[in-house]
Amino acid sequence: MNDEEMETEEFIEDIQPNEVLIEVCPTCGSPELYFEAGGVEGLYHCKHCGYIGAFVIDANEEMMELIQKEYNASAQDSK
Repeated sequence: MNDEEMETEEFIEDIQPNEVLIEVCPTCGSPELYFEAGGVEGLYHCKHCGYIGAFVIDANEEMMELIQKEYNASAQDSK
């Protein structure tokens, strides 16, 4: 087993079977999304940052907070 396979196996072991996942915006980490039906897949709209796209992240609380922290830090840097 190589290092990459070991890392993947460790990550899979860390996933909790009862863990609640929340759909969050891939840009800012906000769970305030609404789905607009249309086309084949439809699009998600983020109420916080205005993101529009078909891709969202299924995140746990920790991951959501990390995305939000990174987004807020990059927003501060751009000012």
